[in-house]
Amino acid sequence: GTHGLWVSAALDCGGGSDSNSPLEFRLVNGSSRCEGRVELLVQDAWQPLCAANWDLADATVLCHQLNCGYAVATPQGGHFGNVEGPIRTDVFHCVGTEPHLLSCPTSTLGAQACALGNSASALCSGLQDALRLREGQSHCDGRVEVFLDGTWGRVLDSAWDLRDAAVVCRQLGCGEAQLAYDAPAPGHKTIPVGLSLVHCLGSETHLTQCNVSASLLVHAGTLRDAGVVCSGECEVSTCPP
Repeated sequence: GTHGLWVSAALDCGGGSDSNSPLEFRLVNGSSRCEGRVELLVQDAWQPLCAANWDLADATVLCHQLNCGYAVATPQGGHFGNVEGPIRTDVFHCVGTEPHLLSCPTSTLGAQACALGNSASALCSGLQDALRLREGQSHCDGRVEVFLDGTWGRVLDSAWDLRDAAVVCRQLGCGEAQLAYDAPAPGHKTIPVGLSLVHCLGSETHLTQCNVSASLLVHAGTLRDAGVVCSGECEVSTCPP
């Protein structure tokens, strides 16, 4: 997380192709894949992350990255088991709206700065695999896709309005709907249509609670897709259960 302006001079914003940079992230030792100790894949080996400077904003980015909703807590003190051996000392300075941890500015702690066993963890709100936003500026805006019958599908913009968008934003923990719009269909590859029509009252907590028409067509010609712009992260206390 961000801890004052002093960190800016130490940040490595270069992205780069350092072979020692993490490639993937996961949560382990929890009751589901959406909670547990944070581990980074570096040079074909999974390594735990030091908990120093790890905060709810960082965890929120990871939860969204893993399609696990939003961060509820970052349990301390070996909550998900003790760690033996080397521990990563990466520090992520996330705001909380980034699409991926590697999108956040990073710095590194000194080698002795992390107590043995003091590993980062995250408790996410739960699976959000059934819905995602693509090709936007963050995970809280973009073209809507749903997961049906084992594949991701488009949502067509037939009668798409702000009430439908409100449910999408609520389900993703992305605050209030600011805009419902007609998004260009994905041009880079063929994606089947998952929902051809969505009609929500606007008070539902999940898109599947709305009146929907599922239609796994191979493509939909020139039809456009449903798009939303949400206000951003909701406060944990006001996020949907």
